[in-house]
Amino acid sequence: MRPLPIFLAALLLPAIASAEPPPAAPSPPPSPPFWTGPRVAGSLVIGAGVGAIVAGAIYAARSDEATAALKQHCLTSDPDKCDAEGYRLREQATADGRTATTSLGVGAAGVFLGLALAWINPELHPAAAPVKVTVAPVVSAQTQGIVVVGRF
Repeated sequence: MRPLPIFLAALLLPAIASAEPPPAAPSPPPSPPFWTGPRVAGSLVIGAGVGAIVAGAIYAARSDEATAALKQHCLTSDPDKCDAEGYRLREQATADGRTATTSLGVGAAGVFLGLALAWINPELHPAAAPVKVTVAPVVSAQTQGIVVVGRF
């Protein structure tokens, strides 16, 4: 049997210590804060709207209680014929019902307005290019006037 030839190879590698690290990727710009002015205002308006809705619910419950108590002070056959307490309860139920309706409507509008303020946040969007308008007079033998040129 013949012995197999042996090959030796040398591989030259550069020194690891002398290698430069890859350049660091530029850091992204910082994200804007979550609680911007419009979001704070929107949150406050939402809170006021929820408070108005709660007040409307309380007045609606009071109106229902007054309406239930009204049956004891008015005739069943004719609900318009009541004693003095019945008339007072009817006025209270009507006033509480109107207050409840108004409070619920204002509260719902406040919640929707607050959501719009918090959702449509102008501070998160870059500023638009400024409007540039140039006005120049035009005078000739046949024409007089002005020219308006702009970028909107």
